[in-house]
Amino acid sequence: MNEYPFELRKILLKGKSRKQLESFLESFQLKLDSDVQEAIGIFYSSQSFEKETDEQPERDDLVACGACSDHVIKCIAVREDLQNTGLLSRIVSYFYTRMQDKGIRNIFIFTKPEQGKKFENLGFHCVVKTDKVILFESETNGIRQYTENLRRILPENCVEFGSIVMNANPFSNGHQYLIETALRQSRHLLVFPVKEDRSVFPYDVRYQLIKENIQRYENISLVDGSDYIISSASFPTYFLKENSEVSRIQAELDLTLFGSQIAEPLGINQRFVGTEPFDLMTAEYNSQMRKILPLYGVQPVMIPRLEIQGKAVSASYVRKLLCEDDFQSIKKLVPDATYDFLISDRALPIIKNLKQKSL
Repeated sequence: MNEYPFELRKILLKGKSRKQLESFLESFQLKLDSDVQEAIGIFYSSQSFEKETDEQPERDDLVACGACSDHVIKCIAVREDLQNTGLLSRIVSYFYTRMQDKGIRNIFIFTKPEQGKKFENLGFHCVVKTDKVILFESETNGIRQYTENLRRILPENCVEFGSIVMNANPFSNGHQYLIETALRQSRHLLVFPVKEDRSVFPYDVRYQLIKENIQRYENISLVDGSDYIISSASFPTYFLKENSEVSRIQAELDLTLFGSQIAEPLGINQRFVGTEPFDLMTAEYNSQMRKILPLYGVQPVMIPRLEIQGKAVSASYVRKLLCEDDFQSIKKLVPDATYDFLISDRALPIIKNLKQKSL
């Protein structure tokens, strides 16, 4: 008889297999996240029993599971009566090894607060915790190293900073207006670009366009984005545009992380954001910002959107015009550096991809 009665198998994210996984997670009040790329399950092995007369579970009896999205391990559940049999460690080890083989240095885990001790015992470190969720990372003091590295490149004589977090997909006159307005209200402004590469315009392009469009300003620093600000680790549903209870829980986590782990050590006392007339999820995020950030000494400052001919300027509208090849209209909505990029050969594959996604 097999002394270890379990076998680990990949779970197809479609059809009957997906439904089985979703049902198992629901029994733990968990949901299979939309951005999951790979899932595994631990099942009873049919070779674990010597005789057919043994009282045995079905071979497809799922007893534990886990999933991943990029560098985040999530959707982990282990049947209650098997909590201390090493199944959790096996799931985490599977994904940890695969991610390490891909060159991923810092690995994140989402879980419920009551499960936190188990992941600490596996060598993970708490980044931030709310009433509903806790985020762990594999690196020791990863978040502290990030803020310490930022502090070294910021002006030494400045102890208070304003801040903007922007996706800039792509950088428009609306982003320019937000920055110019924020500069008038802060001693020194920090711009954090969203680093996650889930937008139409890749991170390196978005970063470069921000850099080119702000280079004429003083008292402003463009800093490198990170996994700690609106990322698949801190706020995955941002990229799925889900306006749900899950997105609200994740928004609370992201904002708590920003307030407690980034704003406090850097001396950020303002966060500027444009009002959101279109996207309900972003509007909800802004609403939570007003509740959470003041708890950490950060004042949210809502800036009315720039309007041209009575219409709010937005990156989403610029993308729509790109699909329509309406560069005449686009020229009115973006700064010169952005427009020059959009009409260059470098933008052709991005625009092609955008049009394919819009079909």
